[in-house]
Amino acid sequence: MNLKDKDLLDQELLNKVSELEKSLEQLLESNNKVVWLDSADIKQRFHISDTTLWRWRKKGKIPFNKIGDKYVYPESFFSVSMMKTIKNSHLL
Repeated sequence: MNLKDKDLLDQELLNKVSELEKSLEQLLESNNKVVWLDSADIKQRFHISDTTLWRWRKKGKIPFNKIGDKYVYPESFFSVSMMKTIKNSHLL
């Protein structure tokens, strides 16, 4: 690997780190009162598999953000969605 290739790799790595920092800053700014759940929380609450969760993300059925390799989901979405499925939820 020559010096030019090393410099290109270093720059690419710095760009990726910068992108991650920007994504994290955006999440933190929008995270004032948002509670985020990770994939394990969602799978446990709804008794679903990794594949089902992946399909929901792919089809756009659930909102999510990705931080690095980790997916997070806004808890409020699942609370509202669950209320819609409960009969007579307006009485609660």
